[in-house]
Amino acid sequence: MDELKSAWEIAQERAGRLGDLSAEEQKEQQRQRCHQVGQVLAGRWLDGSEKTDLASELGKHGEEDTAMVRESIIQHLVQVVEPAAVGSIDRVTTAIEGISRLAPELETGVDEARKLLHEYQEAERKARQDVESGYMETLHRLRISGTAVAGINIETSEDWQAARQRLIDAFSPRFDDLKRTLTL
Repeated sequence: MDELKSAWEIAQERAGRLGDLSAEEQKEQQRQRCHQVGQVLAGRWLDGSEKTDLASELGKHGEEDTAMVRESIIQHLVQVVEPAAVGSIDRVTTAIEGISRLAPELETGVDEARKLLHEYQEAERKARQDVESGYMETLHRLRISGTAVAGINIETSEDWQAARQRLIDAFSPRFDDLKRTLTL
């Protein structure tokens, strides 16, 4: 009577019949693995939940893997640097800091990113002020004043959403150009 085989044994037999991976397939698997590791490390860095030391994390990999993981981390961090994500300034700032630590050769681009982020923040602050002052004028004309209107929340207003979208549309091409300069 035939012996029962475990799933592992069956998988090993099938793999044996398929043969070994070619050098190209092995390289692709290595690249995918490094990409996933880079994605996880970038996520940890951005979350800030764990004080991730990117340099020591990279040191845990072989020389060839380190370069691919480093590139993957930078790719993921660069994706965060965009005006739509600027609502979460801390996250964008953290991404820029991570790029700066991992790629000193990109310092010129990192400086440009910091300047562009600051410029965007100022434009957003001014747009917010304009929308808020418009609401305050309307309330004043309606003779509504005092502590009831001290803290207007414009986040859900259509005026603010439209103003913010105009800012994003205006700054997106510049952020896209910046992303290209930050890519290794």
